[in-house]
Parts: sequence; C-alpha cells; structure tokens
Amino acid sequence: MEPDAVVIVLVTWPGGSDPAPFAAALVEAGVAACVNVLPEMESIYRWEGRIERARERQILVKTTAGCLEPLRQQIAGRHPYQVPEMLVVETAAGGEGYLRWVRESTGQPG
Repeated sequence: MEPDAVVIVLVTWPGGSDPAPFAAALVEAGVAACVNVLPEMESIYRWEGRIERARERQILVKTTAGCLEPLRQQIAGRHPYQVPEMLVVETAAGGEGYLRWVRESTGQPG
C-alpha cells in the first residue's frame, strides 16, 4: 500500500466512557484527519475462552497508510483495552477533494 493511500481504521471504545479526548488526541497528533465516534452498540465476542457481551462505541479514523505506525503507537499508549481493535480498511475510491484533504491533514503528499 502506498503511504498516501487513504484508509479507514476501525477502533472500538468501551461504552460508558468518553472517547472524545482520545479522538481529539489522534487529530492533534496529526495521525488522523477526522475521527467519527458512533453511538453505543452491543458487542458480542470471545475473550479468554468465554463469550462476552459489552456496550462499546465504534470509532472510525480517516487517515493514510503512511500514518498507520504512529497511529498504532497512539492507540497502544492511550487505549484502555489490553488488546485494542485496529482494523485497517483500504479505500477503493473517493471524492478527490476529500482524499486530498485527508492527505494534507496527515502531512502526506499528493
């Protein structure tokens, strides 16, 4: 993947706690152009051999492939989970103006 490729990174956050400071820190650090915080949802997952249920929020991080390593470091240092979600979704296309804005906002050329 080229460093200026625009990607969306999925991160879950525990329900009942405010993810806004985390989201703002990602934008302030320049590793995200935009972070969307979705309403609480119910998650069902396997953890340590058991089926668990929890309230969580989905966070969508708009960034570039060149920012993935510093973003990973920010998530590792700021996220309350032992194993935080970080799933990278490649974008196939998008509005040229929006893609340019994401690249400029994260310090990527193009």
